[in-house]
Amino acid sequence: MIKKISLKNINFGFNQKFFFKNLSINFGTKGISVIIGPNGSGKSLITKLLKGIIFPHSGEIQLSSEKATPKISYLSQKITFLRRDVHSNLAYPLVIRDYQNEQIKLKVSEVLKNFNFLDKVNFSARSLSKGNKQFLAFIRSQIIQYDILVLDEPCSNLDFESIKIIEKYLLNLKKEKKIIMVTHDMFQAMRLADEIIIINNGELIEASKKKDILKSKNSFTQNFFTKHVF
Repeated sequence: MIKKISLKNINFGFNQKFFFKNLSINFGTKGISVIIGPNGSGKSLITKLLKGIIFPHSGEIQLSSEKATPKISYLSQKITFLRRDVHSNLAYPLVIRDYQNEQIKLKVSEVLKNFNFLDKVNFSARSLSKGNKQFLAFIRSQIIQYDILVLDEPCSNLDFESIKIIEKYLLNLKKEKKIIMVTHDMFQAMRLADEIIIINNGELIEASKKKDILKSKNSFTQNFFTKHVF
């Protein structure tokens, strides 16, 4: 069980100019936390900080559970595949974790069957359509064991049916795993979120349960929702 997910007094920037200045966010430990905000507000940077892809200049990233440091599976907005087939791309995270060949074969087949993608197992990953690449990237995020799933725009380039499959999967998954995701789709945020975190220009505007955020008195929050939802 996750006990804590937080950013505490995070300072981070580029070229000696700070983008995040003493940024602090306490994420809920259950359900789906959706991060929203204008383009360039820092949403993707937050996911990279949580995963440990980038490190703050100062401040603390706190991740804890009842047993050990939580394991994170991460889906980046920028998708990269090996110059190999679908099976090999899914197998690679297991290979580097020293899984046995039979375990790898069973796990890859299981995940592909779950997402009805088994017919593409021998396709070159890099030759897939944009939508199928995005879908495969999401499938890959499910190949390893994890406690927290961090997703950066997981449904971009997907058709309506694929989006429905992923959203249904996430709504079921949240009963067992903590999910933090970035989306530009406000309607998706409203469908999935238990908690909504609003970021603008590297600052936390608001973090509230979905039912409370709609009643927010914050002027930025009101304007943002008026522009994108109502």
